[in-house]
Amino acid sequence: MTRVTFSAERNALNFELPKSWGELTQGELAMVLRCRARHGEPHQAKFAVLLHLTGLKIKRREERAWVCTVPTGGKKPQKFALDPELLPGLLDGLSWLDEPGGVPVRLDTLHGAGALPAKLHGVPFTTYLQCENCYQGILQSQKEEAVQHLATLLYPGLQKKLAVWEQLLVIQWWAQVKTIFSTLFPNFFKPSEGSGVPDMMEVMNNQIRALTGGDVTKEEEILNIDTWRALTELDAKAKEADEFNRKMKKK
Repeated sequence: MTRVTFSAERNALNFELPKSWGELTQGELAMVLRCRARHGEPHQAKFAVLLHLTGLKIKRREERAWVCTVPTGGKKPQKFALDPELLPGLLDGLSWLDEPGGVPVRLDTLHGAGALPAKLHGVPFTTYLQCENCYQGILQSQKEEAVQHLATLLYPGLQKKLAVWEQLLVIQWWAQVKTIFSTLFPNFFKPSEGSGVPDMMEVMNNQIRALTGGDVTKEEEILNIDTWRALTELDAKAKEADEFNRKMKKK
């Protein structure tokens, strides 16, 4: 994909960089995560991403400028002088890399294993619960084993151990899922009070109990319903509980 064009009229280069994670191709997504894994410092990672996305090459330094070339779709790369003071402005166009973003994106396959739907449409509620339990374990332990477990849930059949950039892919995907769910189901995904570590077993049991109404014979049915249907119902129940509590306080 050509990300840079040259205007002969204005004698200027136009850099068309992606504005979000969702605008990356599959190959670009893998490349960006590799850059982030290789370069821990955000500024260096963005610079590496810029070079890969645009094909920009720095040839040499001449006085205060860098002599560079960049492909623009023509027969030969366009040669130009880059003032170092302009570089931060270019990197600002990649500032969205600093956050996971609110739209779930992931590689379609990982080591031959196909991914679940990016937004978990059609995924059983039990899989969501397992993934969330695993993600909380990652936040608490920071262990690679927990990331690997989450990966096998999101990519059923995955067996190969993940590289660092692939671990970033898995963690970021689930963080994006949580962001979109928090937006769509705000009553259920309210910020928890206090800073204590949640008891995930208690959390999951409470969610299942809310959906079954305490009827254990319905548990298997509830665990196999669509994740979005389950969260829609949990959000409605949370809203009803909030409204009931507000009425009780007024009395």
